[in-house]
Formats: sequence, structure tokens, C-alpha cells
Amino acid sequence: MKAAVYDNPGPPTVLRYADVPDPTCGPDDVLIAVEAISIEGGDLINRRSTPQQSPWIVGYAAAGTLISVGENVRDRAVGRKVTAFDMHGSHAELWSVPASQT
Repeated sequence: MKAAVYDNPGPPTVLRYADVPDPTCGPDDVLIAVEAISIEGGDLINRRSTPQQSPWIVGYAAAGTLISVGENVRDRAVGRKVTAFDMHGSHAELWSVPASQT
């Protein structure tokens, strides 16, 4: 899948659009087909610090449609529209987050 990523902290020029592996949907997670993202102040702050992994997928807020739900998730369903928040990864085609954060 495609995602906005960076490998090292720095100015906007460190950002790149890259192919990264699809995320997996854990037992307590949902997998979102991202349709809209939000650029937050924290995204700018995070870009100035060292990523915890490389490549670091930008973003922590987005909205989209659920395409998969984990086996322990009982209150979400495939096809449902959601908004979500997590510490990184929203600026991608697909985003796996804990269901409780949708």
C-alpha cells in the first residue's frame, strides 16, 4: 500500500510517498480503508523527532470505512464508517487501530 512516511526527523522535505506493507488486523483491532486524514500539530512536532521505526507512517487521525474487524471486536462491523485516533499510521491507504479508538 502507499503511505506518507519519513525515515529521519527534519523539515517537510524528509517526507516521501512510499510503498509499505499492508497492516494486519489484530484480535482487538479494526482495519480501516482510509478516506480522509487530518493534519494535526502533533504531526509537525513528531516529524522533528526521531521515528520509533523506519519508515515511520505519518499521522494519528483519520476517517474511513471498516474493511475488517478482529475476532474479539463485537461492537463494530465491516462497512461501518468511523473516525479513529492512534499514535501513528493514519496517512496511508489502510490503517489498523484498536477498535476502542474508533
